[in-house]
Amino acid sequence: MKNSFKMFSITIIVIVIVVIAALLLLGRNSHSDLSGSIFEKVDQYLTNEKFQGTVLIAKEGDVLFSKGYGLAAADVPNSPSTLYPIASLSKTFTAVAVLQLVEQERLSLDDAVSQYFPDFPKGESITISHLLSHSSGIPDYLKPNFKFDYSQEWNPYDIVKTVSDSELEFTPGQSFRYSNTGYVMLGLIIEKVSGQSYANYIEEHIFEPSSMFHSMFTVPAGMPQAEGHIEEKVGPFMHHSAAYAAGDIISTAEDLERFDRALRNHVLISKETSELMGMTHAKKFPHRYGYGWYTQDVMGKKAVGHPGGYPSGFRHYVARLIDEDLTVIVLSNEMTVNAKRINRHLTSIVLQQPIWIWEERL
Repeated sequence: MKNSFKMFSITIIVIVIVVIAALLLLGRNSHSDLSGSIFEKVDQYLTNEKFQGTVLIAKEGDVLFSKGYGLAAADVPNSPSTLYPIASLSKTFTAVAVLQLVEQERLSLDDAVSQYFPDFPKGESITISHLLSHSSGIPDYLKPNFKFDYSQEWNPYDIVKTVSDSELEFTPGQSFRYSNTGYVMLGLIIEKVSGQSYANYIEEHIFEPSSMFHSMFTVPAGMPQAEGHIEEKVGPFMHHSAAYAAGDIISTAEDLERFDRALRNHVLISKETSELMGMTHAKKFPHRYGYGWYTQDVMGKKAVGHPGGYPSGFRHYVARLIDEDLTVIVLSNEMTVNAKRINRHLTSIVLQQPIWIWEERL
């Protein structure tokens, strides 16, 4: 019996040693297969990955790398000026707009939702802060059980009504669950407080001061733009109104870098408010969320970031490393692209720091 236990213990120890050795040997990628300068390595990595889309990398206010790969649409190559529906990257814009109004004392983060939506169930227990941090408990209207039709034109109030008869998923402020519904409601609050349409407010108070002259909500007829793909086939039609303030901005990699620079230079909101955006206000493992940003540690560096995606065939990811003043923007018009993984590897190459396999996901 003692010999059996001893053999079992030795077997377990050997397995643990083998697993640790495998992780040390195979669990991280130093990109040793790439050669040349850092940005030659970036280009090689994206080419090897058969990436389709656009990448822009900026540091300390300077664009270090900017290039498109593959086609945006038939006979239209991807480039840094290609127009993309940026999907949930729009949430950061919505959050900035709300916080601008907070700075102007036109609303408060502690305002109850019932102040703006008197008939919304339990609205008195949900605050604007909860909406911003996805800690409201309001169900996401894009969950499969709501059978939401992306292809039709939507009024944002009707989007909110989609979930208004549903129970909250948890007590407001007690957990985290991503809710596009909450950001649709924030867009309507911006309209009520500012007296402008959501689109007009964003154009005047964010696009213009950021010099985002190629960002919009509707693409004029005949203007080239990226077309979504799923496994190289054109994706299904999605009406832009189906996302509203949760994701209906159309922009370019170049303009997103201008937005990033405006935030870093405190053109849009104060330094204190920007720091408030990047603080964790809600969490549920493995997620942490501030206001309009996921709050993260990227390869040991303090960072914020956000994904964006449309079922019509788009996958995006933006990461901002705070202390390094480094921003990595990945926009793709191919649904099968793992934009976050690409973003993390690009960050690894730029930092010249090997990346562990689990860091691709964090």
